Amino acid sequence: MMKGNNSSKKRWVSTVLMTGIILAGMIPAGAVVKAVSRDDSVVSNQATGQITDNPKSGFEKITEDADAQKAKEDSSIVTDKEVPTTKDKNVSTVKDDTTKAKEESSSVKVDKVVKAKAAVPAAGYMGPTTRAINTDWDTSTDFANSSATAYVSPSGEQGRNDEPVLYFGNSAFAFQPSSLTNNNAYNRVTNASSWVYTTDTSKNPDPKKYYGIIIDNSIPADRGYAVGLSSPTISTIESAVGRRPSASNKINGYHLYKNKAGTGFKAIMYDTVYKLSYTFEEMYDANGGLYSYFSITNSDTSSRAIGAVEGVDTYVDNDAVPVNSLGPGNGFKMVGTSHTLNFSLRDPNTNAKLGGWTNYTAGNINSTRSYPKKLLNVANVGQYFNGGVPGTGMENYAAGTNIGIYDIKDPTKTLTGINNSDRDSGFIIKTNSKMLAPGETLTNGSYLTYKEVTPSVPPVATVTSPTINAYADQKDVLTIKGKVSDVDSTKGRIKLTYEDGSMSSLSDNKYDTITVGKSIDYTAAIDVSKLKVGANKIIVAAVDENDFEQDTPVTVTVNLFKLGATPVMQRIKTGETVSTDESKLITNITIMNSNRHTLIIDSKNPSGKPLNNKVPGFYIQDMTLTDITTLPKEVVNIPVPVNVTDDDTVVVDNSAVYAKSFSTTSDAISVLTSKAALDTFILKNSEAKGWMLATGANSAVSVKSTTLTATSGGGSYKAVIQNSDGKEITIDITVAGGLKITAAPDTMNYGATGGVMLPYSSENFNLQRQDNSTAKVSISNTGRQGWNLTAKVSKKLTSGSNTLTGVLKYIDTNNVVTDLDSGSVIVGSGKTAETQDVTWDAKQGIIANLNGSNTSLKVGTYTGEIEWTLTSAP
Repeated sequence: MMKGNNSSKKRWVSTVLMTGIILAGMIPAGAVVKAVSRDDSVVSNQATGQITDNPKSGFEKITEDADAQKAKEDSSIVTDKEVPTTKDKNVSTVKDDTTKAKEESSSVKVDKVVKAKAAVPAAGYMGPTTRAINTDWDTSTDFANSSATAYVSPSGEQGRNDEPVLYFGNSAFAFQPSSLTNNNAYNRVTNASSWVYTTDTSKNPDPKKYYGIIIDNSIPADRGYAVGLSSPTISTIESAVGRRPSASNKINGYHLYKNKAGTGFKAIMYDTVYKLSYTFEEMYDANGGLYSYFSITNSDTSSRAIGAVEGVDTYVDNDAVPVNSLGPGNGFKMVGTSHTLNFSLRDPNTNAKLGGWTNYTAGNINSTRSYPKKLLNVANVGQYFNGGVPGTGMENYAAGTNIGIYDIKDPTKTLTGINNSDRDSGFIIKTNSKMLAPGETLTNGSYLTYKEVTPSVPPVATVTSPTINAYADQKDVLTIKGKVSDVDSTKGRIKLTYEDGSMSSLSDNKYDTITVGKSIDYTAAIDVSKLKVGANKIIVAAVDENDFEQDTPVTVTVNLFKLGATPVMQRIKTGETVSTDESKLITNITIMNSNRHTLIIDSKNPSGKPLNNKVPGFYIQDMTLTDITTLPKEVVNIPVPVNVTDDDTVVVDNSAVYAKSFSTTSDAISVLTSKAALDTFILKNSEAKGWMLATGANSAVSVKSTTLTATSGGGSYKAVIQNSDGKEITIDITVAGGLKITAAPDTMNYGATGGVMLPYSSENFNLQRQDNSTAKVSISNTGRQGWNLTAKVSKKLTSGSNTLTGVLKYIDTNNVVTDLDSGSVIVGSGKTAETQDVTWDAKQGIIANLNGSNTSLKVGTYTGEIEWTLTSAP
């Protein structure tokens, strides 16, 4: 039979095929000889918590865990995990309205946390930031039910008559801080330590201090800040605590605590209607001054504009006092005939702003000069400010100016005279509405004292250059330089505040002028990690050793550069060179000094794709951009993409495909029996490749179609090659030669159908081929070249363990006999015909010769193989 193509023997000049030989003979007559063929080949939802139905107060929900509070008011995704919670040490934990609270730890276990729909926090209002001293709160005792009798004092002692005391509530008002009254109720007039000075015993000598809320620039009708008047009746925060039948549970969770030093009170409560949590802190310092803080937390699930109002009706020397400004935005003082009361918006210990309060007006604001006083009437609060509730007051007046007035629109009418109707030392202070995100807090602070407050003068820093230009890697030049001076201190630091709100460390950029009032040079290092490429604003302020900070800081702009440019993609033909014109190589250059730089070729080619302008493809011509004005010079590599093309390259839109025409032989393709093998052959010989023009990224090539087949003879053929981006190119394939065996007999049978009797003598005779008509070898010679066909025994005749030798022979036309066991024998030849069959008549060609004297002859059916080989010839 024909054996499969033997690639190890196949060459373009030769073809080798196998033919199986079956020798029928050596068996008794009448037996049938049969041919044998051989083959070689990868939350549940939590219901919204209603404050009025929950045994825990709304304030507890916001103070225990702000995130959990927001979560309970928004039915959202629930996750089971432990949430670490940073606590404000000034806010205590309240377990419920009847159970005493325990000290909190720094984190709480929250079994189910629901994330609220948080809004973007308003800058500057990120929660309680009170700076009052002695804020170590004792939450073991709740004074909510005894606020009329419980008090604190500057010393923290109880029962002393020689110092002012603070009752945070009294019998007349449910939540009414009595402020700085003396513990001896019958000696308030003569005791010089009190800041409430009056000789009019017919009036309640206690100052009345009221709070209110502002929502979207208006005060809700049911949330005023005056109480206790018969007309008009005003429902207030204080009266709604729940201790009065009319409260209707508008506010709950009222708790009152002292600090451990006994010098201050903290009150907390929750507004169920407006979903606001309130914190009130009032605390003495060692000098008898009173810190006062009023904080509001947005406990809703959406952002809201929230503000605050505080009104105080004071009595200083029968109200016959002017009210003088302490300077723009700093507060005011009431100067009586014998006493002075300071209401400051700065901390006397640090001179820092206490936060929140921004607008204020002092005086009667009582055009009718009769009761009720408009100070206590929520409907008339807007009359204290230009432009109504969100308007301005007297806060911008210079220090010493009398701001105690009758009419905000006519500041010339000040509080004068001796009649009650002509004077009143009350005041109103507010902060306009700020947008608070859920859980965000607005804190308003002030400081009251009956002593003169001499604030420290803050230091002043200037800058040598308000603009700094530098490269990001030039850390040594990223410094701010200038001068700093202080009239009452020597040591301090230069504080830098970056655009993200972060500040330089307390230990950085320190200075020491040595001499008070002396001006010295300073250098402040800039934290490069806080900067971005482009313009950066840095706020520079001097802060002295007492934490007094410069009132008017200066701004430095740092223009940070990162040397670079945008490379321009180049396209050249094979053999051409890339342009040396900078304008054609780069654009969008980022450089400090554009007029003093160089751009040259980097011969080291760090990109690793050196330009080869002889072969189409994608390459990188690396360029070196240098700013020669810096020391050391600023250098950067600019990789310029280069696309090299020729006539065998198709470029369309964003990609290219390249392939060249080539020549081959029929022998070379005859072994490519599968489409995959043929496609691989075409891609390899055409050197096909595809790439993206901008990046050089591979765009895989494939053979879309071809007219070439494994059996193609000599001639011209086509192949269409495409890249993965769909771009195509057509090439020519020329096939030369074409000398090959296209067919050979599968088997050749010898002997009679009935078998051949062994000879009884040494006679010599030939066995006739049984299928002589198929005993031919077909030759294809498209190249019309000379050729020879040879044959030899490649596998001897065997039957079981028996082997025959010297039986298969070739007889040519001249009857010359050649033994095929001895080697290859030419059995056919040709030259000019494109196709030719090699055939023999019955007595020629390959025959089986039996010789009686052959001792190897034994009975059996013998099979073997003939190897046909086609080679070129002259």
